[in-house]
Amino acid sequence: MRQAKTIFTERLDHFAPKVQVQWRRLSLSNASTRWGSACMDGSIRLNWRLVHFNQAVIDYVVVHELSHLRVMDHSPRFWETVGAVVPDYSELRKALKDHATPRWD
Repeated sequence: MRQAKTIFTERLDHFAPKVQVQWRRLSLSNASTRWGSACMDGSIRLNWRLVHFNQAVIDYVVVHELSHLRVMDHSPRFWETVGAVVPDYSELRKALKDHATPRWD
């Protein structure tokens, strides 16, 4: 989990200026159904198991959550924000969904 927090912090710091947001706090999750979440106060929560995915998928999830600090829904404007930073987000999103079926209970 310490490795996950280090990697996620680096990626959040890298992508926040590109999304033009500031994140305030990172916490790790052990959720069985969510890869991440974001709150308007700048808090980001990421599932620590993301560390097992390749860098591109991690980056997609990080940008997805940072984009929620600008647009709190999944409207076209939200996806434009994601796509401006990660143009191939739809393929990465599909890869995450295709490989996100393990049960960690």
